[in-house]
Amino acid sequence: MTLRLKTRLTLVTTLLVLVVLTSVSLYWMVNVTRQLIQTTYDKGDLITKQIYDQVRQALASVRMVSSDSGETPTLSTIIQEALTEDPGLSSLFESTTGYSTTILYLAVTDPTGVALAHSDASQVGLKLTRLEDLTLLRDAGPLRQFQILYGPPKNYEVTFPMVDASNNLFGTVRVAINTAFLQHELNQFFQQNLWIAAIVLLAATLLSAVFSHLLLSPLTFISAGIERLIRGEFDKPIRMDRRDEFGLVSLKLNEIGQQLEVNREQIDALKGNIGQIVRSLEEKLVFINQDRVIILMSPSAAALLGTTVESALGRSLHDALSSGHPLLELVETAFGVGQSINKANLLLPKSEKPIAVKISLLEENQQRMGALLILHDPEAVARIENQLEYATKLSALNKLTSGVAHEVKNPLNSIVIHLELLRTRIDRSAPEAQKSLSVITQEIKRLDRVVRNFLNFSRPVEIKLQEADLPSLIQEVLALAETEARQRQVTFSFQAQDSLPLVKVDPDLVKQSLLNIVLNGCQAMPNGGELKIESRVENGWMQVSVQDSGIGIPPENREKIFNLYYTTKENGNGIGLSTVFKVMQLHNGEVQLDSAVGKGSTFVLKFPVQ
Repeated sequence: MTLRLKTRLTLVTTLLVLVVLTSVSLYWMVNVTRQLIQTTYDKGDLITKQIYDQVRQALASVRMVSSDSGETPTLSTIIQEALTEDPGLSSLFESTTGYSTTILYLAVTDPTGVALAHSDASQVGLKLTRLEDLTLLRDAGPLRQFQILYGPPKNYEVTFPMVDASNNLFGTVRVAINTAFLQHELNQFFQQNLWIAAIVLLAATLLSAVFSHLLLSPLTFISAGIERLIRGEFDKPIRMDRRDEFGLVSLKLNEIGQQLEVNREQIDALKGNIGQIVRSLEEKLVFINQDRVIILMSPSAAALLGTTVESALGRSLHDALSSGHPLLELVETAFGVGQSINKANLLLPKSEKPIAVKISLLEENQQRMGALLILHDPEAVARIENQLEYATKLSALNKLTSGVAHEVKNPLNSIVIHLELLRTRIDRSAPEAQKSLSVITQEIKRLDRVVRNFLNFSRPVEIKLQEADLPSLIQEVLALAETEARQRQVTFSFQAQDSLPLVKVDPDLVKQSLLNIVLNGCQAMPNGGELKIESRVENGWMQVSVQDSGIGIPPENREKIFNLYYTTKENGNGIGLSTVFKVMQLHNGEVQLDSAVGKGSTFVLKFPVQ
């Protein structure tokens, strides 16, 4: 569990106060204990001296007298009797033991330890046990003192020797002290002051909590500002009228917010550009990160995988594709072996044609970033390669034959002029010669028409793009072809998808191309029929399909129909479909053919949607 900064600061402050308070308390307890032992010792020493003075006064009036038996009593007996009968000593004993909480007993003993006087009268005449001197406890270390005081109860004593004028020891004053009494004194003192320490600790905790709240309250304001930055609300800066560190942090965060706003605009522009590039690519691309989450997907790839770009982005590849999809296994294999993988014939679910897949692992600074999946339709690639090859050949042919056409046209003009001159000189009575001249003239004119058509086809075309409504252009083309269709008993069926966008095209060139395809469709149905025209948007392309139900095109002729001058019609010139191919190239579009012999043909014109 993560603690909030305020809580942590409060706990740290409380801990510091507790450490200081504990240290001071230990030092104070040691001093108090030592002071109590010293005070007890001083008090015991004072009492021994008081008792000694009282003993001297009591003995000063004592005389050595013989007993009735004639024996002289001993000194101990005399002192014992004197002390027993002395009221001052008895009063001193009673007052001292009555008011002192630490003294166990008071006693005066002879040199052998026999009690001559005792605060407990029953102990007089008995030999007392020698106790350890209280100086041993007083001079011990703090730890040893605590061990003794809080261990088993133990008795100590303070002594004072009694000597006569000759410096001979005749007795000892003894004050006995029990450690349980000292422990009780300390406990009472510690308990009183423990409450004070607890109150101090509680007050320190409350003060630290209040101080933490006041100190860190700007962080709440700054945190709210950071949340706004995370949400992208860069127009709401953090406003703090402070000159401390918090004010400096707020200024820096506002600068970061401004920079993030600029960066976001740049990233949005870059994402938009990348999105347009991906959408305009025929290439089927999918980019996934290390966690197999889809970051980018081209519309053509989404259509091939049976999903949409909108529903796939941000989802795991495993969620976007069905369970057991062969592409998933291929991706996991690539990540598992850590190498790029190429597979030429991957069969997708609900697809009759295999595709080629290339999985390239992407790395940066030796760290894997993800993978790029490139999906190829072999037939589409082959078709594009054929179109590219044809366009290359056509370009080379144009360069080669344009000069030849010019060189042919000039001699033809000269031949026509000289034929006209020759016709005027030959007698009209020679009909055979006139007929031959007419044939030669017609053939030269036909040859001149072919050369002009070729020059028109090979001459660079100036394309004039403008936004146009393609369905309207189709309607115009159908109106132009209506006469031809009526003669061949062909009906038109036109369907347009709702809300089609405008496309940038050259209307005249597009109408010319569509008219060529529509007329070809009508001519391909000698017994009449229906010509279906559809327009729709699919995968970023505006598509116009023209479908007839005619004789169809044999497979061996399909790759030749766009060649210049190739025709299967009796009166055809082989320029119409070549013109269509050229116009679609000028528009960066495509023309596709699908045909079956005896069933008809379908031409599809694809224009890029801006």
